[in-house]
Amino acid sequence: MKKRIGVYVCECGPNIAGAVDIDRVLEAVLSLDGVAVAEKYGLLCSGDGKKYLVEQVREHGLTHLVVGACSPKQHELTFMTVCEESGLNPFLFQMANIREQVAWITPDTEKATERTIRHLKAAIRRVLYHTALEQKEIETNPDVLVIGGGMAGISAALSLGSSRKVYVVDKRDALGGKALKYEKSSPGMANSADVVENYLRGIETDENIEVLTNTNVEEVRGFFGNFLVKLRENDAESDARELRVGAIIVALGMDPLDSEVLSEYGYGKIQNVYTSLELEQANVDGKLGMSGGGKPKSVGIVHCVGRKEAGYCSEICCTVGMKIACYLQEKFPGIAVTEFYQDLSIPGRGAQVLYEEARRAGTEFIRATNVQLSESDDKIKISYERDHDKTEEKPVDMVVLLVGIGPPADAEKISNLLSVPLGKGGFFTEEHAKISPVSSSIEGIYLAGCASGPKGIPETISQSEAVAGKILAGLVPGRKIETEAKTSRIAENLCMGCQTCLDVCCYGAISYNETRGICVVNEVLCKGCGNCAAACPSGAASHQHFTSRQVYQEIAEIVK
Repeated sequence: MKKRIGVYVCECGPNIAGAVDIDRVLEAVLSLDGVAVAEKYGLLCSGDGKKYLVEQVREHGLTHLVVGACSPKQHELTFMTVCEESGLNPFLFQMANIREQVAWITPDTEKATERTIRHLKAAIRRVLYHTALEQKEIETNPDVLVIGGGMAGISAALSLGSSRKVYVVDKRDALGGKALKYEKSSPGMANSADVVENYLRGIETDENIEVLTNTNVEEVRGFFGNFLVKLRENDAESDARELRVGAIIVALGMDPLDSEVLSEYGYGKIQNVYTSLELEQANVDGKLGMSGGGKPKSVGIVHCVGRKEAGYCSEICCTVGMKIACYLQEKFPGIAVTEFYQDLSIPGRGAQVLYEEARRAGTEFIRATNVQLSESDDKIKISYERDHDKTEEKPVDMVVLLVGIGPPADAEKISNLLSVPLGKGGFFTEEHAKISPVSSSIEGIYLAGCASGPKGIPETISQSEAVAGKILAGLVPGRKIETEAKTSRIAENLCMGCQTCLDVCCYGAISYNETRGICVVNEVLCKGCGNCAAACPSGAASHQHFTSRQVYQEIAEIVK
C-alpha cells in the first residue's frame, strides 16, 4: 500500500508561530516523497485541535502521521490517542519537538526555520520505517500478597481487604512487628502499640484477609496481574503452598543497625549501657532501671550511634531519644537526663511537641562530637568535645545508645526472589524517590514502610495506604491490563548466550534458556527501556520502536 504521510505543525500560540516561518516549513516538507498533506493549526493539543487531526487522518486516508509541536514527554501520548480514535495505528506516528529544541532556543527566525525543517524531515524519514505494533491485553488476578506483618503490612492489608483477597505472610509466629513489641509509650503520649493492636483486631475479623505466620516466601514467578508464589512453613517438610496473586507488597520492616561501633561505646563491657530498643523492651516489661534493680539518678542518651558507618540518618532516632527522656523523667522524678547529639532531626509537629515536652521536663541537650564512654568508680564517664577541641566530661548512672535503623534481615533474599534491587544502605530501591516512592522497578511489586528506608510510624501508615491506593486503582477485578508494545526482541540466530542482557535488565524480563543456549525476552514483563539493546555485544537484542534503521534514518537527516 502506498504510504501517505500527514505533517501537521502546531503554532502553540506565539511559542512556535512567533519564532518560526511555518508557511515556509510546510512548503519545504510538502514536496517530500510520501507526504500527502502538510498543514498548520493554532493549538493541536486542544479539544478542537485533536478533533481536527482525527478528521484530517480520515479525510486524507493517511497511513502515517507526523506532528511538529512541543516535547513528546508532554503530548506524545495525546497524539497517539488521536491516532487510535482515527483508526490509525498509534505507532505509525512520530513527533518532532520544535518548541523546546528550536523555537525557545533559537532567537534568529531564519535559523529557527531551517532547523525546524530539518527536524520535521528527520521525523518524516524515520516514520517511514515504523512498524504497526499492537498492545496485548491479559487477564489479571486481583488478589494481593503482603510480605511482612508489621505496621506497614497490616495497614496495607486492612486498606485492601474490603474488596479483594489478601494474604499476609510473616516468618515470625505472630503479627505486629517491632511497633507492637517496643512502642509502649508513657502516659499522655501517643501509643503506637495500641494502634497496632487495633489493626490486628481488624485483621482477625476481616474474612478477606488470610494470615500465614511461621511461613517463608520460597519462589516468585510471573508479572503484574499474574504472580505465582510458593510458600513454605518454617522447617516444614510438607509440599509448598502455591498462591496466585496480582500484586505483591514488600513490608519487611527494619532491624537495628548491626554495627561494631557499639563496642566502642562500651556496650557489652560496661554495666548499665543499653541500646534504645533494650530500654524500650525494659519499659514494656516493667523492668525499667539499672542492672540489679537500682534507680538511676542520671542518664546520658547518645545520638547517632552507627550513623557514620551506615552513611545515612535514620530519621526517627532523635524522636525516640526524646520519648525515652520523657518516660524516664515520669518514671524517676528528679532524674537528670542529658542528650548528646550532633544534629537534631525533629520532623513534623508531633516531634516538635515531644522535644518541647522533654525540654520542659528538664532534659539537657548538648551538641557534642567524639563521644566516648569509660568506667569511673560506680559511674559511667561520658567524655565529649564541644566548641571544636574543648573536651568535657559528665558522669552518669546509665547510658542509652540510640542505634539507627538498618534494612530488614531478609532484604537480600527477598530482593533475589523478586528481582527488585537493593540500594544504598541495603534497603529496597524505589522506582523514583519523589515521583513513585512506593513502586519498585518491577511493575506490580510495591514497597511499604522501612523496607525502602528508615521511617516513623505516621509515614509508614501513609505509605501503606498509598500502596493500597495504587493497587486498588490499577488492579481492578474483571479488568484486563495492557502490556507494553514497544518491547525488546532477541534474534535467536545472533544470540551468543553471553547473558549480558540479564545483568542490565532492571525488570527481570529476560531469562536464559539453557537448552537452546540463548536469552529470551518475556514481552509481558518487558517495559521497553532498551538497556539490553544498548548492551548486547552481538546486536541480537533490539528495541522494536527504536531499531537501528529507524534511529539511523532520523539522525542522517537531522545532521545534514
